[in-house]
Parts: sequence; structure tokens; C-alpha cells
Amino acid sequence: MVATSDPGASGPLPRAFYDRPTRVVARALLGCRFLHETEAGGLVGRIVETEAYVARDPANHAFGGPTERNRSMFAAPGTLYVYRIHQVHCANAVTRPGEAVLLRAAEPLSGGLGNASGPGRLCRAFGLTRRDDGLDLTADEVRILARDRPLGGRVLVGPRVGISKAVEAPLRYAIAENRYVSSPRPRGRRDA
Repeated sequence: MVATSDPGASGPLPRAFYDRPTRVVARALLGCRFLHETEAGGLVGRIVETEAYVARDPANHAFGGPTERNRSMFAAPGTLYVYRIHQVHCANAVTRPGEAVLLRAAEPLSGGLGNASGPGRLCRAFGLTRRDDGLDLTADEVRILARDRPLGGRVLVGPRVGISKAVEAPLRYAIAENRYVSSPRPRGRRDA
């Protein structure tokens, strides 16, 4: 493992953080730092947008049960689930069996991190591919670290985007005033 270039880095979030209701985890991840340690140094960004994929959700990859593609969604809480769709990769943090939080956007914190606004751009900026599927977010080179400052804005809660089923479910969470939130910006209700 390569030492991180983030001077404020702390240990990864514990497994118990992820072993909670997926909606709770999706909101709680806002403001946390996403870290990928590479040979070139640490890539760090602040998570500013997420989406929850819950049980009995027809838009969830695990809706039909375990498959070779979604097997990581049935691993321990805190497992990284990376899948490929339309020539891009998307990264998720597994919560409960068959449930996960899609990481939609991150604000760059390290100089080498490119545009991470949108799930495909986030994976590209952090260099994540299917080979990273199944990594342990509590111990491996891809980790999520606790917030190092207050959230920094109110949270918007609204419908998910880029899906064709259960579109209106209010399962998208974003820091309202953050310019790195992906388009289209959520127009949901503001949460306290």
C-alpha cells in the first residue's frame, strides 16, 4: 500500500458505519473523503452526491438476486461494488446484503484528481475499474474517510437520475450549494 498524500487523512470508516439502513448511509457519506492510494500518490475527493439502492427496488442491480456481475453487493458492508455500463464504470459502497450507495460526485481535494462530477467521471478521476470490484473500503487501497470539517451546506433529497425504473423515489442526496454536484442538479426538498 502506498502512503497517502492527504495530510488530513485518518483511518477508514468502520464496517459498522455501512451496516445501517442504506438511506442513512447515503446521506451520512456526504462530506466524507474518498481516497484511492495509487503508485503515483493519493487521490482524494470529498463526496458531495450519492444515490441509495435499496431492497425491493427495481432499479437496484440486486433486485433479481445474486449474479456474477453483482456478487459484491452481497458481500460484507463496506465492500466496493464497481460495475460497467455504457462504457463507463460506477462505484458503490455496499451497505446491507443486496443494497448499496452509488457515489455520484466528489469535490477534488488532491491536485491530481480530475473532474469527478457524475458517477462515470468519478470512477475515471479515481482510476476505478472492474478490477477494483470487491475491495474492502475499510482496509484496502480504496477507502472512505470520515469528514474532516462540517458538511458545508444543506442536503437536497430528490429523485435519482439515469435510471428507467423507480425514477421518482427520493433516494438522491446532494450538498445543495456544492458546485461539484452532477447535472441535472437535484430539485428535491431540502433536508435539515
